[in-house]
Amino acid sequence: RVVKEEAKAMVDPLSGLEDPQEGGEESSLSKWHLLLLWLVQVLMFWGTREMFRRWVRPSHIVPPRQSLLLRVLNWVLWPSCLLVDWCRYKVPRLGTMLVRPLNLRRLMLIAEQRTGLKDWAETESFPKLYAIAVDRLNEVTPSSFGRLITFDYLLRRLMTRLEVIDYEKKHPTTTTIPTTRQRKDDDDDDEGPPPGEEEEEGMSAVFVTGLPRTGTTLLHRLLALDPRVRYPKTYELLDPVNSRKFPASKRIAYLDGRLKLIKRAIPHIEAIHELGAEEAEECLLGLSVEVPMLPPTFRHLVRHCVGDGDYDPQNVDFPDLYDAYRHYKTQLRILAPGGGSRWVLKCPAHLGFVSDLTKAFPDAKIIWTHRDPRESLPSLGSLFRTFADMSEADDVNLHAIGNEQLTYWAAALAKADADLDAYQKKKKDAEARVVCHVKFDDLMADPVKVVEGVYATFGWTLSPAFRANMKTYLEQNHKHRTAVPAHLKKYHQYSLRDYGIREDTLLDLYRPYYQKYLPDKLEKTTAKTKTA
Repeated sequence: RVVKEEAKAMVDPLSGLEDPQEGGEESSLSKWHLLLLWLVQVLMFWGTREMFRRWVRPSHIVPPRQSLLLRVLNWVLWPSCLLVDWCRYKVPRLGTMLVRPLNLRRLMLIAEQRTGLKDWAETESFPKLYAIAVDRLNEVTPSSFGRLITFDYLLRRLMTRLEVIDYEKKHPTTTTIPTTRQRKDDDDDDEGPPPGEEEEEGMSAVFVTGLPRTGTTLLHRLLALDPRVRYPKTYELLDPVNSRKFPASKRIAYLDGRLKLIKRAIPHIEAIHELGAEEAEECLLGLSVEVPMLPPTFRHLVRHCVGDGDYDPQNVDFPDLYDAYRHYKTQLRILAPGGGSRWVLKCPAHLGFVSDLTKAFPDAKIIWTHRDPRESLPSLGSLFRTFADMSEADDVNLHAIGNEQLTYWAAALAKADADLDAYQKKKKDAEARVVCHVKFDDLMADPVKVVEGVYATFGWTLSPAFRANMKTYLEQNHKHRTAVPAHLKKYHQYSLRDYGIREDTLLDLYRPYYQKYLPDKLEKTTAKTKTA
């Protein structure tokens, strides 16, 4: 064999040389091999780091739960985020929305450019509370998708504020709504409004409130089925002024498309809260023209009110939100300029601000839902964890969420109880009830009977059409709830232990609330303790 090869080489001395074209292909191929090898090494490094982090971190420090679609969205947006962060290059149409850290002044300037308006009508709470929310958001690491939705939420609320302020100037009411500063000056004497001002005409409204996860959404949507009432829909509160005069169908289609993307990216959110452009929406969007109580920001505002590491309900700081309710009232007037119908409104966050609410809505009726905090607080923690899944890249500290909510809502319950008692006593007709209490267990057992009790308390009557609407809605709602896949419901499993809440600590903090509104729950707990 060797002799034959040597003979062949003597005959064709160029046979051992490679074809230049083939060598080029092999060289190009080797470059792709090197690139592939580099990518594999990067993935191995990332995987090893993630495994190490999961191995060493405590059980209450958990990563965001991301669907495949959400991971893809974050990866697709990641290069644009790098260009913004490292090169200060803004990708067309996206770059401005991805800039971090957030800057409130820059957001306000963009809102001015898009609306052509510049009067912010600054108050004691604005822009102070927005600045606090932005600073708190800058303390966490957002995901790429989270950068987009956080920017969009804040910018839209700021644009809406400018438009609401402009509407108030162009359409002054026959009576003047005093600002916070005017109201505080009036509080120095009890002689009524200052010269030249009259008390504002009442707006008929009923507010559903209570601890989060206590059936407020179900009760609100049942009450909204009465043909004689008015309720704000999600697409209406998103853009109440509608300065560009888009038809309702276009606004609904636009919002439904965005909500479908969110539900596909965070599918387990449907197991916690129903979303829809035409659903009866709670008051957070309306109040957020003054204070950004939005999914990406609400928890961080609670964290600010509680204080970092200071979990004492006595030290919780509730800001003055009278101006937020004042502007919210304007938005309701925009949506129903003729008035006449009773508004059905809902938001658990009202608990901490009942005094501000009743000053802006002096004829309001209040429905307070009650559920065992041992069930509602961890359920709320699960909701806030889902919001973190949507917008944050950092690990989530479940114990921090639990302690913040435990402290904040203990203070909110005590404040609401005192404020509602004072509100009832102020009414001239002591027999006219302005507050109704509803237990969660009763609502789940017989929703229609609970609604009948609410109407009886306030002296209202149920129409046959209202009863038929409730029956149809409950049947459809049951089908919707049972259609949620089991693997998504697992995301909404929770316990006090998951969120670092000790049952004895909770019972001590919430004992006055239990004794007044849920004595049966407290008695059962005491009996179990004695038996043990």
